[in-house]
Amino acid sequence: MPQGDSPDTSSSGNTILANDHLNPLMQNAIVDAEDASLQENVMETPPESSQGQGSNTDNSITDAASTTEQDQVSGLKDDTADNSFDISNSASSKSAQQTEALLCDVMSSVAVETPTSSEVDNKLQVQAPQESASIISTDFTQTSINANLGDKDAQVALGDMYKDGKGVQQDYKAAMEWYLRAAEQGDAVGQRKVGVLYYYGYGVTQDHSTALTWYLKSADQGNAQAQYNMGYCYRYGQGVPLDYSIAMEWFLTAAGQGNADARTHIGIMYNDGVGVPQDYSQAFEWYNKATEQDDQHAQYYLGYLYLDGEGVAQSFSKAMEWFNKSAEQGHAEAQANVGYLYRDGKGVMQDYSKAREWFAKAAEQGNAFSQHNLGCLYHDGQGVEQDYVQAMTWYRKAADQDYMNAQYSIGRMYQNGHGVPVDYSQASVWLLKAAKEGHDEAQYAVGRLYEYGDGDAQMVLDDMYMDGEGVQQDYQAAMEWYLRAANQGYAIGQRRVAYLYSLGLGVAHDYFAALTWNLKAAAQGDAGAQCNAGNLYHQGQGTSQDFSKAMELFLLAADQGHAKAQNHIGNMYHDGVGVPQDFSQALEWYLKAAEQNATYAQSSIGSSYRHGEGVTKDFSKAMEWFLLAAD
Repeated sequence: MPQGDSPDTSSSGNTILANDHLNPLMQNAIVDAEDASLQENVMETPPESSQGQGSNTDNSITDAASTTEQDQVSGLKDDTADNSFDISNSASSKSAQQTEALLCDVMSSVAVETPTSSEVDNKLQVQAPQESASIISTDFTQTSINANLGDKDAQVALGDMYKDGKGVQQDYKAAMEWYLRAAEQGDAVGQRKVGVLYYYGYGVTQDHSTALTWYLKSADQGNAQAQYNMGYCYRYGQGVPLDYSIAMEWFLTAAGQGNADARTHIGIMYNDGVGVPQDYSQAFEWYNKATEQDDQHAQYYLGYLYLDGEGVAQSFSKAMEWFNKSAEQGHAEAQANVGYLYRDGKGVMQDYSKAREWFAKAAEQGNAFSQHNLGCLYHDGQGVEQDYVQAMTWYRKAADQDYMNAQYSIGRMYQNGHGVPVDYSQASVWLLKAAKEGHDEAQYAVGRLYEYGDGDAQMVLDDMYMDGEGVQQDYQAAMEWYLRAANQGYAIGQRRVAYLYSLGLGVAHDYFAALTWNLKAAAQGDAGAQCNAGNLYHQGQGTSQDFSKAMELFLLAADQGHAKAQNHIGNMYHDGVGVPQDFSQALEWYLKAAEQNATYAQSSIGSSYRHGEGVTKDFSKAMEWFLLAAD
């Protein structure tokens, strides 16, 4: 039965879909509400891999969406500026005539309108409470008046309106103009927002160095979010040389003011051992501080500590609790993990329908891990009616993000004709893509392709391997791909490497290397490798002859139903090699192998009846077994 991805690493063996590790750290952006809307594709491509990989680092800088300079998630108010204002107070020094004239100028130069979904890029909109057009119009008008009168808070607020397209057509250049007016008056909020636009390149040419300059102006005035932004730039070397120590200093400064983003990032640095010794307990403490402010990212990371039992006792129920808190706030990776826990029944009762529901939420946000897992549920009909077409649809969405498990799954769909016509050429294309991305089963499949060449391509595919169309037999290439899979710990790949070494195909003949690789796979429970290693000990190839070790390995494989191993044990009892000669025991093991249609065992049983070894002589019975073996 095919299985979907899993946050805990495991091998799916011969199943269609391999498991992988959903990387919990540095895959999603630490953003507050506004900048989540500014940034495209901040979510991870899993995962699945070790934690904290640099290729999946968070690369966002946050901004605040409210008209007060406030950490969106922590509720920390910036003491340096308060963008909320009373129009009567801010304009009190002006005469009514001046105000009326200014109002006429503003209304004549600016078309006040409420943007529709077709006029504003949804990816750049802030999710704010719905307001009527008249309220938005009034707010914009009043804000424009105050901004033109020199009110720096109003200038920042007007910049927000232009940036977000709230009450006016979205215009980043206009937003920059108003932020700059406030910034030039020394307003810390305006300074940071100028930095944000330079960081993303909205309305200006993207320039991280200039962004850093403006962040520093704001941070020096005590703006906590700007201090976090400074730490972030140093953490990832954006606009400045990478420096973990300085990054930590800025994060600690912001965290001291209660900034949740900074607290979460300090936790991440302790979690990954970046710039500080790895310390899961410290990571837990910092995540916990941020969760007190309902920070969705910290909730997610805290859930992962409970999932893996790092810094705390492992608890799937606690992991679910924290993932769920984060997921309810829309965190895609948390939604994916809630789906995973429901799918596998960890910390909750297994519920495929709920798993599908949560995978769907994350998948709609572009989470490749969830897109693939949603496809798996449709493929297997778990929590939903089986639908190969839907499965292929979701696999493709994930594959478009170079998600290797999805690429592998598509290859298997083409191979088996699930939701698409059987197409071995397409199967080859997709499996090769997955292999190049590092998918161990796909790498093994490519190795088999090169080992067998065109002549046995169909056989290879029928046994879950790739089409050999257009590929010549090439043992060196086969060894290369097997080694890629083997070095990732894929047991079957390790066994095939051993096989090529034992025969000297594509590589120098080397029994010791064959034994070494067989033992690696055998340690993972691979029955074929256990049998092969046993045979090498039996023959004394690559090692000293050791019948006791051979029997030990044969028994491990035989207990898994491996017919050749069962037959080997029968032979050892028959010949009295490594054990006292015992024809009855030999016959018993031959019968086990014969039940699996092993012709060599059937022939041995015939011989036992013919010679009366372990059984009464019976030529009729002997003939039956010989004929069965001959068929």
